[in-house]
Amino acid sequence: MARVIAFVSGKGGVGKTTVSVNVAQSLFDSGKKVLLIDANITTPNISLHYSINPSKHSIHDVLGGKIDIGKVIYKTETGLMIIPGGLNFNNLKTKIKKSLSDTLLSLIDKFDYLIIDAGAGLGLEAKMAIRACEELVLVTNPDLPAITDALRAKKIAEDFRINLLGVVINKKTGMEFDLKDDNISDFLELPIIGEIPFDPYVPKSIKERVPVVVGYPLSKASKAIKRLVNNITNEELFIEDKPDNSFIKWIKKVLGLNP
Repeated sequence: MARVIAFVSGKGGVGKTTVSVNVAQSLFDSGKKVLLIDANITTPNISLHYSINPSKHSIHDVLGGKIDIGKVIYKTETGLMIIPGGLNFNNLKTKIKKSLSDTLLSLIDKFDYLIIDAGAGLGLEAKMAIRACEELVLVTNPDLPAITDALRAKKIAEDFRINLLGVVINKKTGMEFDLKDDNISDFLELPIIGEIPFDPYVPKSIKERVPVVVGYPLSKASKAIKRLVNNITNEELFIEDKPDNSFIKWIKKVLGLNP
């Protein structure tokens, strides 16, 4: 039985899709059966993170009642399975005839994780994604507008009685203008389960259309995402490399600097 987890932000531009893509990819790389679903109906772009061109069918066709969901699953070059949104402007006219919840039922027993990238904002498509999930992760930036919208998204999830796993702080700079972790956690009344630093390798990987955890696995962002995955799964799927300090300790001992 798959865990169905939606990544929601409330505010656009916080990097929610990037987090969704890399969490799904990391889960897959750890040996899990994973399906990533683009539930951003108005501005879908998961396919742009990979070399996928959903020119034939997409989630729009499924929700419009034109095709079965099993026929819109694409395999990426990294091996991860995704259901992309259609990039054609005509998809903006899609009339939703099927709920996302109903369309995912046939996939529950085929995967370990269904990762849903919700639409930006708090409109109908975001609510559709929230209704379809069992668990939810809030993605925000360390600034007041982002966490305010995240709070609104949290309230919607609570109204739908969705299990809130916690908050991911994305694009953290470490500068003095970043809101403090404790303040964000207190404001949202949720634990912080991930902190992803601002990392130039992230936009570089997007340009190259490969997840940062694949293209730049040793980057700060990749390591932070893998820690996040460990927290979501409650498993030690990734063990962070630690530097060998034995030589340094030996030098300190010789110089009499060790306590």
